[in-house]
Amino acid sequence: MIWSVSVCSLPSKLSQKLFTALSVSTSPALRVCLCQCSEDEGRRMKRREKNRVAAQKSRKRQTQRADLLHEACELLEQRNRKLRREVDSLSEEQHLLTEALRAHEPFCPIMHCSFASSTSSTLQPENMAARSV
Repeated sequence: MIWSVSVCSLPSKLSQKLFTALSVSTSPALRVCLCQCSEDEGRRMKRREKNRVAAQKSRKRQTQRADLLHEACELLEQRNRKLRREVDSLSEEQHLLTEALRAHEPFCPIMHCSFASSTSSTLQPENMAARSV
């Protein structure tokens, strides 16, 4: 039993060399112990390799997901910039139309008619948008 602890705790290459050197021993108990250590080492190595491959796959999936999120973020930022430009353009157009309406009001014959006072509130730019809907 002492051999199994010391052989199993050795690095794998050293334990393999020791196993090879001691396998010619005539003691069957020692051979069984060394075989068990070798099997344990083999299972441990397989498990470590499997874990390494799984970790690699996980990191790859995580990287791919991060790349997709980055692309989506870029597209959304681009769309946001486009929409902001459109809002700015529409705001400028609204400002120009409002100024044109204000400049036109003093010369508008409709505004000076008798019914103009009752309908003047409907001709305001704020109310015109509501009426056009």
